[in-house]
Amino acid sequence: MHVDMDAYFASVEQYRNHSELQGLPVCVGHDPKEGKGRGVVRAASYEARNHGIRAGMPVSRAYGLCPDAVFVRGDFQSYVDASNEFMALLREFGDEGRVRRASIDEAYIEVTFTCKKYEHPRELALEIQTTIKNSTKLPCSVGIAPNMSVAKIATGINKPMGITYVPQNPLEVVRFLAPLPVDALNGVGKVTAKRLQRYDIETLGQIQQMSVAELWPIMGKGSRWLHKRASGIDERPLVDNGPRIRRSISKDRTFLEDVEPEAVNYLHETISKICDRIAEKVKKKALQFRTVTVKLRYADYTTIQRSRTLPVSTGDVDMLRRVAREIFDKKRDPDRAVRLLGVKVSGLSENSTQMCLTNFL
Repeated sequence: MHVDMDAYFASVEQYRNHSELQGLPVCVGHDPKEGKGRGVVRAASYEARNHGIRAGMPVSRAYGLCPDAVFVRGDFQSYVDASNEFMALLREFGDEGRVRRASIDEAYIEVTFTCKKYEHPRELALEIQTTIKNSTKLPCSVGIAPNMSVAKIATGINKPMGITYVPQNPLEVVRFLAPLPVDALNGVGKVTAKRLQRYDIETLGQIQQMSVAELWPIMGKGSRWLHKRASGIDERPLVDNGPRIRRSISKDRTFLEDVEPEAVNYLHETISKICDRIAEKVKKKALQFRTVTVKLRYADYTTIQRSRTLPVSTGDVDMLRRVAREIFDKKRDPDRAVRLLGVKVSGLSENSTQMCLTNFL
């Protein structure tokens, strides 16, 4: 089974953080300032999606589509906490607790033997769905299939709160996939889909009817993979990848108006404030970092990221501020206005009693 939380970030805001927002069009993102704000929508509830709002859309456009939408900045830690909760619940249903976390809001669960306790796999899926809803207050959809690739596709068919079952019979799997567009496959993005469309290939059924040799001039080495997946063949075992390990902590700031390059002191102050927020989280979680990355987005949306890896791990906020400002000063274009500034720390490890980095400098 593939379990995918429905409109995850928005649902956490509606059902856990702000229950008064249930039933309302909710967008996770910056304040649109009545259509004049900057930034993008990070997530949209299904009520907001009904107005045409999608993740990645500028908040100004989202406001134009639905002026009554509620915009919330979002609390990433609450999304992590909810994720850990429902992942733990999934382990109670998986064969020997076997779960493969795919992202913060989705996972694959091996239920070959667990299903034998039920008359039909749908009953188990409904129990999983109900348990998650009762325990976390969050809705999810479930796809049931012979393998991970088909299960993921199935999950998206009947969202939200849907259950889609694809029988074990290979012929049934092929029939299920045949009418779907080529980009229904996880791993087929916009570029690949457009390439296939240039050859009038738009459905998985068309790929099923082709040979690997016929696909080769179009897809090259990816032909075998594509033909297998389109035919519902996925031989990967479900390998439990354990609990989520956080690899980075980042914060960014999108300015309401582009900051002119001469305002260096203001940009330095912004970097310091971002570093302070990151350092608080690092300290709260008893972590240290090794690599510092600064992200710069200019007025024309050109974005650059530059990193520096330190000789030893540290949690020192002064060091973080200093390194981030040095990267910024060295890598920024002194003639271009800045739209966004961001800082990220990675190479995280648990805090220890080792010497502070400042002892080496």
